[in-house]
Amino acid sequence: MSAVGEDGPDARAAADARAAADARAAADAGARADELAEALAALRRRVEGACAAVGRDPAGVQVVVTTKTFPASDVVHLAALGVRDVGEAREQEARAKRAEVLEAAGRSALDLRWHFLGRLQRNKAGAVASWAHLVHSCDSERLADALGRGAERAGRELGVLVQADLEGEEGDAGRGGAPAGEVPALADHVAAAPGLRLAGLMAVAPRGADPAASFARLAELASRVRADHPGADVLSAGMSEDLEQAVAAGATHLRVGRAVLGGRPPTG
Repeated sequence: MSAVGEDGPDARAAADARAAADARAAADAGARADELAEALAALRRRVEGACAAVGRDPAGVQVVVTTKTFPASDVVHLAALGVRDVGEAREQEARAKRAEVLEAAGRSALDLRWHFLGRLQRNKAGAVASWAHLVHSCDSERLADALGRGAERAGRELGVLVQADLEGEEGDAGRGGAPAGEVPALADHVAAAPGLRLAGLMAVAPRGADPAASFARLAELASRVRADHPGADVLSAGMSEDLEQAVAAGATHLRVGRAVLGGRPPTG
């Protein structure tokens, strides 16, 4: 009895199964790309409407798509759809994802700007400083110093936003942020730190609070900082649920995840 060779029925069945799996994967990828394209178009309409309501030019508002916990394949789709700014919140995840995106997308991913958005431990600051385009969450002088050392080791200048805590004494420590009264001094420290460039301020609207009022306070604080640091003109505020209020308050950067990518996949 002859053995089944490479061209035998078992090999052909395996090849057919692989081809079917590849076809399903391609169809799923195409459907996801279409879904993301529709979501981005809807988001653009929201931003344009928010800008029109307050007489702003939409070109002055930059969307950072928050891709934390989403797969690298989504970032590849976003890059192909023209997205240039993506945000991550965990250094290890971001580093691995960047490598995967670069391998999968090649030159089309080289223009991506990777933002760091989450709470940052000092022992991760040096690594983040080696790849981040802009760190949105600097809330202490010690963290600023760690970022500066990392940027100098990497031979680059790192853009940094001072994160302001708008919640006051009843704030959520897990969300981070320097108390409002300490923000100007922290901004001075970042501006003077080797390796860093003070780019502006960031804040998250407190849970349960009126985001319009919160972002108005942030805008006032940003105006105070700009009086001493005119180049610190970035105002990172607003997410999927409150971007209209952020635009009205003068936000230059919106951090949007769910409105583009949908609900976050389970992490474990």
